[in-house]
Amino acid sequence: MKTKKKWIRTFLPVLAGFLALYLALTGIATYLIKETFMEQFETDFTAAIAYTETSLCNNAEYEAWLAQGNRTKTASNRYDYVLNANTRSYTAYFQLSFALFDEKRGLLSRSKNMLTFENPEPHLHRDNYPMDDYLNPDELKELAHYVYLQYECYCRKWDPSYAKKGALSVNSPMDYRITMAFERGSNIPAQIIVQEMNSSQEQGSDESAPEESNAGTESSAAGSLETDGSKTDSSEASSDSQTLSGYEQFMQITNRKWEEHSTIVWTWTNPDIDISRIPQDDFVRMECFPGSTFPYLSLGYDPWLSWQENPFLQNQQLDRDLFYTQTKYNAAAIEFPPFQPQTKRVSEIFIPQDDTLAGPYYLVAAVDCHPWLAAMDYMKYFYLLGFACMLVCAGVLAFAIHRTNLRRDALEENRRDFTNAIAHELKTPLCAIRGYAENLKEDTVQEKRDHYLDQIILKTEEMDGLAAEMIYVSRLDSEKLVLKKEPVCLNDLIQAQLEKLDDVISGKKLLVLYQAEEEFHVTGDRKYLEKAICNLLSNAISYNTESGTIRIIVGRDRCSMENTGEHIPEADLPHVFEMFYSGQRHFGDEEKHLGMGLYLTRKICALHHLSLIVQNTEMGVRAEISL
Repeated sequence: MKTKKKWIRTFLPVLAGFLALYLALTGIATYLIKETFMEQFETDFTAAIAYTETSLCNNAEYEAWLAQGNRTKTASNRYDYVLNANTRSYTAYFQLSFALFDEKRGLLSRSKNMLTFENPEPHLHRDNYPMDDYLNPDELKELAHYVYLQYECYCRKWDPSYAKKGALSVNSPMDYRITMAFERGSNIPAQIIVQEMNSSQEQGSDESAPEESNAGTESSAAGSLETDGSKTDSSEASSDSQTLSGYEQFMQITNRKWEEHSTIVWTWTNPDIDISRIPQDDFVRMECFPGSTFPYLSLGYDPWLSWQENPFLQNQQLDRDLFYTQTKYNAAAIEFPPFQPQTKRVSEIFIPQDDTLAGPYYLVAAVDCHPWLAAMDYMKYFYLLGFACMLVCAGVLAFAIHRTNLRRDALEENRRDFTNAIAHELKTPLCAIRGYAENLKEDTVQEKRDHYLDQIILKTEEMDGLAAEMIYVSRLDSEKLVLKKEPVCLNDLIQAQLEKLDDVISGKKLLVLYQAEEEFHVTGDRKYLEKAICNLLSNAISYNTESGTIRIIVGRDRCSMENTGEHIPEADLPHVFEMFYSGQRHFGDEEKHLGMGLYLTRKICALHHLSLIVQNTEMGVRAEISL
């Protein structure tokens, strides 16, 4: 738990630093991308104005519009479609709106929501109907919802890979149909019907389509109108199928399929028209093309709703303040003001049409763009990748710092333990030396003086041995230590050390059983290896019982030394290789060990790539060196 808290305390500052760096870098990158989008939006805005001006002043387009049967020569009828068509679906972060004013500054036309229909009768004057002129805002939102569903289903049907982000949740097998009904000879819509069809029903009806086509019993869609969920049988207006074109027969089968296998999900009826007084034969029904010109609806319902409810784009007025950008009205105006996320511009154009429409007009263009959102949307994957890299880097650096801190803490703890141990080890002989020296000063008996001097010399030798061990530790921990590399046979080292310790072994009446199965060869420094073997044998002798046994077995890749001493307590086993740790077994013994033998031995073995283990056995305690 303590280590975990240390890790958290290390990780949080590192994470905060990386997070600040991440936010700074992503902020700078986003700002640069935002500036790029801002320049692109300004270019697109200027191009959209120029294209709209060209479309409004183009005689060829006007004549083509007249040739399509649009005979009502009003500016609204003529220019609604032009302005709406030029309100292009660039992105959800760049939305346009246009308005056209006459020379008296009266509003003639503006960008609207329009449904595009196939015109089955030539005396209907137009194919694009502005829904804003007939539907209230709530009805317009409902219709836009179904127009988008129709468009998305159409895209899914013809392009299986189509998947619009931010799209409504649509069951792709479903399909939608939008129809508008008129009284014959009238331009005013009487009713709008939205139908929904299930794919399984649609498939079943498609299988029967050839038979229905051959039977030739289908009637024209123009003679049928669905009101309040009822369906009027169109078979009464049947005609000879032999006189119908292939397209007409196809439309008859399609209409019949929708009438039999669809459900009406939404209906709008013009409140200014009493449809009950109109004979069914006087109704003309037109079908809406998928993807009608509702601005930005192809990007999703939410982008359209944002455009529809944006007061800056919808409340178009020809304010006097707009004219200061025109040199004609303001001689001090040299150029347009800087492009802003919300900008309006006015341009004066002359439309060279017939006498009714020709003359000067004012085109007001408004743009509402969000370069910051566009930049963030563009950078979103970079944000995720950068955030992931930041977490990884923060984790790696925090782990490195945490590991360094642990090592530093361990070194500091070892230094304190080392200092405390040295002080503890020196305190005992120094106290003894002081006591003997005081006795020597007070006692004048020659025999006691000699005893006190011998004890002082003995304690001095203990301190000298401790100093020698410290020198060994210092050498082994030094980074400048260079071991000699020479072949060493541990069998020879063991025998040599046994000869040196023969007097001590004999003094304790120990039995040494030496078994050399094979020679154990090691490449290393003979001096240090001798020290390691000497320490192990000294421990085996010192911690053995009187008249005990020492069993030494040497193999090709291992060497074990086992004595008949007391078992090491389980609590002491994990600490036997620690400096100055000698357990609680022999503190009262005459043989005082400093607890550094196994520490030095393990260090020497590690430097020679050898492993050392100490464990309890049935016989006593065993130490084993192995490759």
